[in-house]
Amino acid sequence: MYAWVLDNPLNRDVNKQICGQKCYIHTSVMKRILYILMLVMTVQVLLAQERCMTMRESEVEMANDTVYARGVMKLQQLAEAFAAGDSAVDRNDWPFPTLTVPIVVHVLYRTEQQNISMEQIHSQIEVLNRDFAGLNADLNKVPEPFRRLAGVSNIQFQLADRDPDGRFTNGVTRTKTAVENIGSQSIYHRPERGGVAPWPQPHYLNVWVCELEGDALGFAILPGAQISERDGIVMSPTAFGTIGTTNPPYDQGRTFVHEVGHYFGLRHLWGSDDASCNSTDYVSDTPVQLKENFGCKNFPSFSCSNEEFGDMFMNYMDYGNDTCMLFFTQQQVALMHLVLMKNRKTLFHSAGVTGTPTVSNERQLHVYPNPSSSEVFIEFGSTALGWVEVVDMKGILVHRSYHEGQRAKLTLDELAPGLYFVRTTFGVSRLSML
Repeated sequence: MYAWVLDNPLNRDVNKQICGQKCYIHTSVMKRILYILMLVMTVQVLLAQERCMTMRESEVEMANDTVYARGVMKLQQLAEAFAAGDSAVDRNDWPFPTLTVPIVVHVLYRTEQQNISMEQIHSQIEVLNRDFAGLNADLNKVPEPFRRLAGVSNIQFQLADRDPDGRFTNGVTRTKTAVENIGSQSIYHRPERGGVAPWPQPHYLNVWVCELEGDALGFAILPGAQISERDGIVMSPTAFGTIGTTNPPYDQGRTFVHEVGHYFGLRHLWGSDDASCNSTDYVSDTPVQLKENFGCKNFPSFSCSNEEFGDMFMNYMDYGNDTCMLFFTQQQVALMHLVLMKNRKTLFHSAGVTGTPTVSNERQLHVYPNPSSSEVFIEFGSTALGWVEVVDMKGILVHRSYHEGQRAKLTLDELAPGLYFVRTTFGVSRLSML
């Protein structure tokens, strides 16, 4: 066996004496070995820095599911027609109604730390609703040439309050698993392999919050015309929400906003991963971009010389830090609307959200007597109540009246015994009818 001794001019003769000519490594050979090692290490670093695995995981799913693959090809054709301005897919031909998407969060944890709190989950839903409505306070950080392109989606999100069996729920499941990095394997949705089965994907946005390998933060499965059995979003607990287990610079909930963009059919700003200024994301008001941008760039920043204002690095579909991802464009919103109307239209008919708001402000909203058999009085401080509504446990509106004063009297003789919700602009309170 020969010893491998570094080629140092100062000890070259010693090397030869120790192990003979056969163990002497020529300088060019050593350089080649070091180059290969550095190349391998570089590839590993690049893979470790892969923030969003949407394209890779969607391609894996396409390879394993030919029906889904054909559906993604139809999505591609739809995006191409949209980019070409085909009037058949023009958003202006049909108004987009306000949509509330029911979300179920499957917390799939291997350690107790990964079993994230309800507060952390709610913090993410709050960011999602704010950003999709274009109500984020940091929108003013977008440079003026791009700010005028900002879009408002008319898409809102709520944790499901009804499960697939019709029972009321908080929209969260919790399951302990023994599988390490289960989110990086195609088994997170399979209970027999340590995962959690999705709720019916046509009617719920399924989110698995679970351990991912390396520095990966999340991915979505693209919405093909045929839904994949893995349809939904997978997120690391280190990048979901704004508190708890989140780690900077991905601790402001924007990574999940990015993945929901994929869930509705958006691509990365640079299009394909071929590092070419000829690639496209099929959206006309996002500049052509060579590749992803990390961190927080200074405006303007150019990767393709034919763009007037450079990269739109502050767009949600780039790879910037959470504090530097700030908006969707109007055409990105239009494409999301189109994909929803074509590939995810069943979300408009989901029973996952009953319309009953989260119970809140019960101490401020005074409802009495409670329980009641007939008359109910409602008070709220010194502010006029306005509209008062009563809904049953199925979310069906059973009473609605307007009140200009601070105190309202409702006569509810016609209601069957049971639990109801009284809701006003100021909050929601439970009401039991005898």
